Amino acid sequence: MWVRATLAVLLSSVAAPCLAQSMALQAKDAGSAETGNDIVVMGEKADRTLRNTPASVAVTTAQTITDQNLIDVYDVLQRTANVSIGANRTSFTIRGIDAFNVSGAGDGALASVYVDGAVLPRAALNTGPLDLYDISQVEIFRGPQSTVQGRNALAGAVVIRTTDPSYEWSGKARLMLTGPDGQRRAAAALGGPILGDQIAFRVAGEIARSDGLLYNTTLHRDADPRQSETVRGKLLVTPDALPGLRIIATYMHDRHVRGAYSFEFDPPYARTDRIVTEDVATDTRTLSDIATLEAHYTLGGGFDLSSVTNYSNVRALYIADPDRNPTPGQLSRTSDPAKTVQQELRLGIDLSWVQGLIGAYYLREDNRDYRFEATQNMVLTRLGVDRQLLALGLSQPLVNTVLGLYGGVVPIKNLLTQPRLTRNLAGFTDLTFPLTTRLKLRAGLRYDNERQQRGASQAVALNGTLPDPARLPVPALAPVVTQLNALLLATAAGATSVEPIRTITYDAWLPKLGLTWDVTPNASLSATAQRGYRAGGAGINQQRGQAFTYSPEYTWNYEVALRSDWFDRKLSFNANAYYIDWRDQQVSVQLTPGSVFDTQVVNAGKSRLYGIEAELRGRPTRTLELYAGVGHSRTKFLDFTVPLGTAKWSATGNEFANAPHWTASAGGTWRSSGGLFANVNATYRDALFQSTIDQAVRDIRPITLVNAKLGWQGRHFGAFLLATNIFDRQQPTSFFNDFDGRVRGTMSDPRILGLSFEGRF
Repeated sequence: MWVRATLAVLLSSVAAPCLAQSMALQAKDAGSAETGNDIVVMGEKADRTLRNTPASVAVTTAQTITDQNLIDVYDVLQRTANVSIGANRTSFTIRGIDAFNVSGAGDGALASVYVDGAVLPRAALNTGPLDLYDISQVEIFRGPQSTVQGRNALAGAVVIRTTDPSYEWSGKARLMLTGPDGQRRAAAALGGPILGDQIAFRVAGEIARSDGLLYNTTLHRDADPRQSETVRGKLLVTPDALPGLRIIATYMHDRHVRGAYSFEFDPPYARTDRIVTEDVATDTRTLSDIATLEAHYTLGGGFDLSSVTNYSNVRALYIADPDRNPTPGQLSRTSDPAKTVQQELRLGIDLSWVQGLIGAYYLREDNRDYRFEATQNMVLTRLGVDRQLLALGLSQPLVNTVLGLYGGVVPIKNLLTQPRLTRNLAGFTDLTFPLTTRLKLRAGLRYDNERQQRGASQAVALNGTLPDPARLPVPALAPVVTQLNALLLATAAGATSVEPIRTITYDAWLPKLGLTWDVTPNASLSATAQRGYRAGGAGINQQRGQAFTYSPEYTWNYEVALRSDWFDRKLSFNANAYYIDWRDQQVSVQLTPGSVFDTQVVNAGKSRLYGIEAELRGRPTRTLELYAGVGHSRTKFLDFTVPLGTAKWSATGNEFANAPHWTASAGGTWRSSGGLFANVNATYRDALFQSTIDQAVRDIRPITLVNAKLGWQGRHFGAFLLATNIFDRQQPTSFFNDFDGRVRGTMSDPRILGLSFEGRF
């Protein structure tokens, strides 16, 4: 049945968030990865055309970014089939797999984001260098990329390429104003030759400010003001003294700041009021410095050598109010700096009997200065105290009375440091062997070795006085309060611990094998089997102060692909169907019923995933470009039964959280010979579950968003009207019962209107 459904969708579906750049603009875009009507895919490190890339990849070019007024990477992700962005725009899912974890567990990511070859740490995806001004291409790979990308690419990868320098002068600028969010953006880029055709440069920068859409009624100020500054410089060197050598050096400095994410859903506030009541303003800021040196040298005889060297320093700081309400006295502060060094060497091969690459990879990621400190009130029910009192034989009314003596909370001070140091070594190869003029064998293999150094130090102390058993309004409760006081003091003492740094090592062999058959000169079919992998890790049980480790998890991915061009390449239709078998999943479990802090990670999951993506793009006339896209994914836990105290709970048979069945996008761009311009595009995301366990109903409803950019584009200047969410679809994208019993969450942004003035030469 699934095969019939898949074939039906492949034949009838349309997809793809990538439009071909117009030939006139292509000459101006020095960093374009498109040649003629061919889009070149760079993420597999072999620069193949999209037509010759069996991997499921959605490509968004610089022209599409401009035409659709895409501001950051999350705008691209939102328009991509089988990709869904998180409610706070801090994470995303690919084929239903969250970029970080499926069940709240795991040390490494499941999908990686690269900028000019540099992998970004997790903190950068929350608030980081993801803006799209002067970006030449964004590639979203769906499915394991473990052979070429390696670490943290089990679900897929996002590959961002900034615009390279060229030996022709070019420049552009943009001023954008929108409301009601009060956004102001000013950006510019300039590039050209420094020394003939041997040295060229490009610099780009953008400054953005926004008032945001949330208001804090306690502090009487905007609750989500946003700021960002990005400066990037690139240098291209192609010396005459060494023909065949090409060097690109890149340095980027970026600062991003944002405020609160969630807001009040309960009366007296309406959801659309977007009200925050916290007495400490949420402040999330990320400072990034990323330097990359790329070198490519043509050796001759069908061989070339490439080197990518990268250093990044990303510092993230989070300040928040743990209870998210006006009650004073609580504050949390998290410092999460990450320093990363990467080195990759690749030998490219282009011979009559084999094409591809052989490479080696080194990564050192330093998170040893992670620090979390907080003064907060721990809710007793979230520590499982109510269940423990019931287990002692107390009735529920009596339990409620006892908890009321404490105000339902216990105030604590907490300091946690978790030094983490990761070293990853890998050797890999990805080769294509022409068997006949129409049949190719594709084979890849990666050996991955990861060494982790993990440690933890936690200090927990009570930050107030406990009820005095001798002075209770109900003297008969004195024995219970005495016992509970002792339990709370013992819990704080037990949570205080020092786990010395220890070394854990993991290794894996990651093969890939596939065939490609050129059915006609315009169409090909491919079949691929590939292993995906995420290393194990270590952590600390915050309530017990105990360290734990867990093992790697693996997937086998089976995929078929169709690539085709029609009508003299004016129309292309591409599709991928997949089946994924996922074993030894890393699962977060509670050891004490009801206690969210008595948790650790175990390998207890087994899942199955399948689905399709299909893509259609075309240019029916010289002035009109059209695209459309659809993705369908199904996820299911085949085994997810884990211990919970003395009981067991199970998600077996459930779907992944935040994994919609259907996603779709469509749109078109029209340009008149006189300069009139119009782009209209729409995205659709199906309903989804927020929880892996509680799936009585799909609690987040489907949503369709329609956007437009209308205006006039001259040779050097353009002016445009902007509109996102034209029909003002405001509905919850997440909601939850908070510590204080109130419901909070997030909503889709309201209708945003604006103006954009753009210049170029």
